Amino acid sequence: MESIDDVPPPEKIAFIAYNIGVYESVQKFGGLITSGKIANGTDISKVAELLSQSTAFYDADMIAGLINAMLYDTKDKTIERVSPAQVRYVMSQLKATGVSLP
Repeated sequence: MESIDDVPPPEKIAFIAYNIGVYESVQKFGGLITSGKIANGTDISKVAELLSQSTAFYDADMIAGLINAMLYDTKDKTIERVSPAQVRYVMSQLKATGVSLP
């Protein structure tokens, strides 16, 4: 269990969770598009079904690296670097609330 000092501030938790969702969505949509399962005119309900059945791969180190690369040139330093431990913390909290993650 993490100590209170290890828990990221709320804005960092939200930022990490948002980026996990974005990465997972992009990976799932990209996989379905490149495999030809989603094309122009595909029914919305079919897209939803395909997305629910598709999988994504990522881990805390990968997400932290992607976020940090994105933050590298950002002038607004509201969110500083993200550690894999912080990403693991957010992923564990998301899983605890019932969000399905790899």
